[in-house]
Amino acid sequence: MERLASLDNARATLLLLGVLFHASVFIYLYQKPASLGEFLLVVFTHQFLHVFRMPAFFVIAGFFAAYLLQTRGPNKFFQNRLQRIALPLAIFWIPLTFANAWASQGAWLTSRSTFDVLPIDFAHLWFLYFLVLYSVVFWAFSAPLRKLLTKRVSPLAFLLLLAAAFPLIPGVFDQEGTLATSTRLFPDPGLLLLYFVIFLSGAIAYNQQERWLAFLRKGATWLFVVLLLSFTAFFVIQDWGLIGTPWIYAASVVSGTYGVLGLFLRFATKQNRAFKFVSDASYWIYLIHLPLVFFSLIFLSTLGFGALPVILLTTISTIGIGVLSYKLLVRHTPVSLLLNGRIHPLR
Repeated sequence: MERLASLDNARATLLLLGVLFHASVFIYLYQKPASLGEFLLVVFTHQFLHVFRMPAFFVIAGFFAAYLLQTRGPNKFFQNRLQRIALPLAIFWIPLTFANAWASQGAWLTSRSTFDVLPIDFAHLWFLYFLVLYSVVFWAFSAPLRKLLTKRVSPLAFLLLLAAAFPLIPGVFDQEGTLATSTRLFPDPGLLLLYFVIFLSGAIAYNQQERWLAFLRKGATWLFVVLLLSFTAFFVIQDWGLIGTPWIYAASVVSGTYGVLGLFLRFATKQNRAFKFVSDASYWIYLIHLPLVFFSLIFLSTLGFGALPVILLTTISTIGIGVLSYKLLVRHTPVSLLLNGRIHPLR
């Protein structure tokens, strides 16, 4: 299969948006909102990004998992997933746990000699943990799955059923009524199931590319319109306690996830050298960005900046440090072999 530049572009963009998302989520841990308007803008930003960002990652992951399973067979697929997902998780999990705790608690400002890291969970690496679990399922049930994934599935029917069904799954919503996150060693079963279904849709899309990718390209605009309308409605009514609110949010999640990917498939079909570099660096930036975000949020907040400048500067500086450290520490070293499957020659 010729690699789809549009999906690489989507993955890199979603990663960069993830830095903005975490800066927006955690800003008010370290400073008070300056006004109600500022608070609503920040909340709107992180809730909007949360609607489609992680589900879209799982669709992309399922797409390439199906590619590996078909082209390399079950055993080499499993070996690849161990090397590219399980091993980085095992290596970076504990160091990043301590880095997150040190950075988020501002230990360099408070002169604390110890910090609480218990209970240890996967924090932002929960995505890798879920992929490890899904890879085990794909490997263990590779034969029936390959038959199942080739069965004709209407993408529109799938999206409608997903939007209707997932509010009925226990544990998929957090206290704010938005998509939950489960970072524990034993994740919430409902959330694990929801993301597996979304992951599976990516695998179906790979096996039925002519049907699914064409649908996403053609439907990208109207799906994105549904996202804007449904999410705006949810944002206004989320605290009203209306019975239909979960389904309005579900409509925004489903339309946003597949609509955003459709936009990339339709309009971002080529990849220049700069964006290819960012795409290559995205795995590394994903791993290291959260402690950098915490450090920047605290440091800039102590300088008296408002929330919006702090969020913007944190996003820019974190991405900048991530790209630079990737170039110096990863791209031409064995770490690149671990994360990207190859060591890029030094030019």
